[in-house]
This record gives sequence, C-alpha cells and structure tokens, in this order.
Amino acid sequence: MKKFALILFAAMAVSAFAADTTVKGYLVDRACAKEEGSKPDFGAKHTKDCLQMADCVKAGYGVLTDDKKVIKFDNAGNEQAKKFIADLKKDKDIKVAVTGTLKGDTITVNKIELQ
Repeated sequence: MKKFALILFAAMAVSAFAADTTVKGYLVDRACAKEEGSKPDFGAKHTKDCLQMADCVKAGYGVLTDDKKVIKFDNAGNEQAKKFIADLKKDKDIKVAVTGTLKGDTITVNKIELQ
C-alpha cells in the first residue's frame, strides 16, 4: 500500500510540473527582441507589420515579459502566432496572454489571446 501511495504521489507531482502556465506580455519576434527588447516601450511600439516581415517570421516569436525576458515559442507556437498576427485588428501594442507548458525559456503554445 505504501508503494502505491508513493507512486501515486510521484505521478501527481510530475503532472503538476507539466500543468499549463500563462505568460503575459507583448508579442514580439525574436530578431527584434534580441536587438531592441531592453529598450523602454519596445513591446508597446512593436508593430504588426514588423511581425510579418520575412526575417522576423523566420526568427520566430515569443512573449516579452515586464521584466524584459523573452519566452520563446515552440515551432507549433510560431505557426499559431502567424495565424494570430494575420487576424489581428490592431497595429501595435500587441499585449497577449499565452497559455502552454513552460520549459526553461520556451513555451509549448496551446493558446494565444489578446489582452
């Protein structure tokens, strides 16, 4: 019985670490964020047009958090971001909440929502 309880506890602990997390911040491409992400108001001024430029699309996307960290999207998340950006009605100040599984500085994206 003790072994079963220990196994059950371990399984619950592992599943707790794999639970979805929500990261909030500005949707950015990683190329621009690498160069200018630490500048004041970069996230708010970053535009939809820039997010759709070939080099920016190629670099991939992420969320620029309030503490100036960039949480990178996984490959599937980059594809979701392309569709999300194409459907956007606003041109800048693209604040998002991204839900998924966070591992290090990369998130496996399940959902991207405008804030």
